[in-house]
Amino acid sequence: MVTLQAADLLFVRNQHDGMDDAIAAATGDYVHVGIVVDETHVIHASPKYGVATQTLAQFLSDSPHPDLYRPEIQKHQAENVIAQAKSYEGLSYNKTFYPDGDGIYCSQLVELAFQGMITFPTQPLHFNDDKQEVSDYWQHYYDKLNVAVPINQPGSNPEAMAKDKNLKFIDKL
Repeated sequence: MVTLQAADLLFVRNQHDGMDDAIAAATGDYVHVGIVVDETHVIHASPKYGVATQTLAQFLSDSPHPDLYRPEIQKHQAENVIAQAKSYEGLSYNKTFYPDGDGIYCSQLVELAFQGMITFPTQPLHFNDDKQEVSDYWQHYYDKLNVAVPINQPGSNPEAMAKDKNLKFIDKL
């Protein structure tokens, strides 16, 4: 069994529901990421919970078999990551993915939590599929929100984040 450490990252692959499929089509197979608080808790941002700390068991029931990545940081920095992440607890989920949108989305939480320790490169946001620049899913999603699709706005996504040179793949949980 793999031992989890504070500030480890759990990257979740496409679970094949509507939003997961749309994210995967636009960015790659990783569609969600959470931050390990300790061996039994994870903090993450999701549409269902907003920014919340959950037991590892609860997280795994929604997001089974994540891939574990370990950031190359010092132990005292890991404590800072957790404190920073927890400072956002209770905020809503950033449903628009705009950089200045209300709330925080999952990879945005990771960026903010690691600020000053690891700088994850900003990515232009994409909402395409294999047929069009804005997939039908995303067009419908943003029509319901009554906002423009934030194509090429600065942002982040779990797939690009997992490729960062400061993260090391450890194992699948």
